[in-house]
Amino acid sequence: MSSEHLVGTSIPRFTFDTPTTPGNDFYALCAGTEPLCMIFLPGFDHPVTREYLTRYLKTLPRLRGVRLACVVRSAPRAVAEATQGKEFPFPIICDAPGVLYSYLGVEQARGLLSWSFSAQHIYKSARDAGYHYDRNAPQILPMTLIVGHEGKILFTHSGRSQTDLPEDCIAIRELAREVVHTKAADQRRASHHCSDETLTLPDLIGWDDVDNDQ
Repeated sequence: MSSEHLVGTSIPRFTFDTPTTPGNDFYALCAGTEPLCMIFLPGFDHPVTREYLTRYLKTLPRLRGVRLACVVRSAPRAVAEATQGKEFPFPIICDAPGVLYSYLGVEQARGLLSWSFSAQHIYKSARDAGYHYDRNAPQILPMTLIVGHEGKILFTHSGRSQTDLPEDCIAIRELAREVVHTKAADQRRASHHCSDETLTLPDLIGWDDVDNDQ
């Protein structure tokens, strides 16, 4: 399902838990001069989630001009146990009930239609390594958002496959740069269309024309 209709709307203020800190303010996370990239992933133990979190960690020094937060369908305690309480260098928003996923319309994967060659490789590597995960957990198609001040959505992309998301922090940086440049260009075009003429109330409602007709 297309998610472009979300652009220009704002995510309501809410509090969220990370694996180590409960009750964080979402609008505080959005504050600042740099936009926030939010990437919605399956549960923390899912092979696709593990693969992309690893990529983001490895390329994090290349992330400039944008901040990153990843959302997972897992409870904070489960993630904390899996990571042995270690802090991530970017927020991991834990949404086990899927409240945010439902609000934004993040879709579940639909069988083979959601597969990609990259996903098949990730699953095969996980099996070969003897890695096990909850196969009954919701299989999520990823969603990527670029969010501004007070949760305003500047860009959204609903993944068509389980690996249709930014492949690393370099891709996130380039995506955010394009979104910011496009927004700035739109604002410049809008300002050029604004008239410098100051109208009076009679001008706006045509009273002068009415007087001339009488």
